[in-house]
Amino acid sequence: MSDEARMITVRNPWAWAIIHAGKTVENRTTNVVGDYRGPLLIHAAKAYADDWSSPLLAGIMNRHEGVHQEPQPWHDHAGMIIGVVDLVDSHPVDSCIKQQRDGDWLVCSEWAERAGHHLVLANPRALDEPIPYTGMLGLRRTDFFVSGDWLGQYIDPRHSSCTPYGCPPSCYSEPVARLVATS
Repeated sequence: MSDEARMITVRNPWAWAIIHAGKTVENRTTNVVGDYRGPLLIHAAKAYADDWSSPLLAGIMNRHEGVHQEPQPWHDHAGMIIGVVDLVDSHPVDSCIKQQRDGDWLVCSEWAERAGHHLVLANPRALDEPIPYTGMLGLRRTDFFVSGDWLGQYIDPRHSSCTPYGCPPSCYSEPVARLVATS
């Protein structure tokens, strides 16, 4: 069975952290996904996040002094689709924030910010070969689909290898990358 995939562009190091470091929430100012749930391609933007800092990411990278020094593995695939996650929920911060007895605030994930909107992600899979692609704001429809542990792409029927007897559905698609579980 195949599932059509949508795509979202995320600046690094956050795109890398979603696929490789267990980042389970993408923080946005508004709900950019509407009611869509399903496969979500993660596109690493060409631009990097300004003034980011993350003790959580530093700990994952085993870097006590921070992660602003080399190596920074997220520099390798800017401007490319680097993986797929499952978008399982989308909610405003107000629906998941709770105040603890000590007065501190608790949100749905250690990656979640306390303002805006959370996209909840699960099941990260890296592409064995990242795909150069043009990014854009918001959620984007694509001609990609997920089928098992493969990312496929629908192709124009005029460029397929159909026979004089017709075109089976497989003639309209081709595998483009293998998906490798990262967690």
